[in-house]
Amino acid sequence: MIDTAGGAGGEGDAFAAIWRARVHQRFPDSQLRQVADYLATSARRPGTVTAELDPYTVHRLLLAVGLDPAELRQAVTRLADAGMLTQIHDCAGQHLGVHTLTMPPHPVTSTLATDPGA
Repeated sequence: MIDTAGGAGGEGDAFAAIWRARVHQRFPDSQLRQVADYLATSARRPGTVTAELDPYTVHRLLLAVGLDPAELRQAVTRLADAGMLTQIHDCAGQHLGVHTLTMPPHPVTSTLATDPGA
């Protein structure tokens, strides 16, 4: 797992941009891309990799992406199941909680791992 502490200034912003690109690669034809875009830009605290999905943010996200609440919950679950989101605080049904943008380790094929010139 990649360290997602965020750090000073632009590190969190740079990580969020890379995270969006990885989600786009993983889910090329999906509304998950739109959800990821919103999480990485509008829902994320600037300079960090943390997105709080409070009722106001969820409402704005639903309007922006055109999902219903159940579809949004499913999208967040799919991103979490793919290793792209980690819930760091559960708010007991009041909203979708606080999440950290995360990335699973990049898979390396055995050819790339053994051939130094590849």
